[in-house]
Amino acid sequence: MDKLRESDLYAPVRDYLEGLGYEVRGEVRGCDIAAVRDGEFIVVELKTGFTLELIYQALDRQRIADGVYVAVPLPKRGYMAPQIKDMQSLCRRLELGLIFVGFTSKGAPQLDVYLNPKEAGRPRTNRKRRLAVLREHGGRTGSANTGGVTRTKILTVYKEQALLVAKILRDNGPLLAQTVKKLGGPPNTAAILGRNPLHWFTRTREGGETRYTYHVNRQGLEALEQYEGLL
Repeated sequence: MDKLRESDLYAPVRDYLEGLGYEVRGEVRGCDIAAVRDGEFIVVELKTGFTLELIYQALDRQRIADGVYVAVPLPKRGYMAPQIKDMQSLCRRLELGLIFVGFTSKGAPQLDVYLNPKEAGRPRTNRKRRLAVLREHGGRTGSANTGGVTRTKILTVYKEQALLVAKILRDNGPLLAQTVKKLGGPPNTAAILGRNPLHWFTRTREGGETRYTYHVNRQGLEALEQYEGLL
């Protein structure tokens, strides 16, 4: 494939992992792919070339994951390429898994798990980061993000919750925060509306009282249109 991008590797790896029963999310707190199955947490880092940067990233992910893979395109000479053995040797020494993604002349992807990572024999050193990634992974409702993208806005758990609040306000008109929550809003509805970091909401004081009603503004409506498929 001409002008191969990291994001082109995402779908084949995602589909393979989902076929094994993993729940897969793309771009989770810096991880290209985060996948969870029965308490096991693995990370896959995507690159269009087997680079030192890729190895650095993978080693960093070992601090939080049970297993880490690197996924790269299969070299042009396939398994006859001389660098294959060196790649395998390095990944084995570093306890990393190695995935090759090949593409047919028609562009159809073919995936090969060439090497599985050795089961972690040392304790993970950053439990706080691990829990943060798992919370973000578990809080998302789907895989709206494509792993390996750059300069692209990521749909986080917080933004998903804000979209739900915006949808309720769009469908039901100006409401009190507590009413939005009763209609199915997330537990942090009041904070989303009160802090309004995404600038999606406008509030109006209820008469002379200290209570406010909220409605979704133009920016919020544009966001709802952008993510209509997710909703």
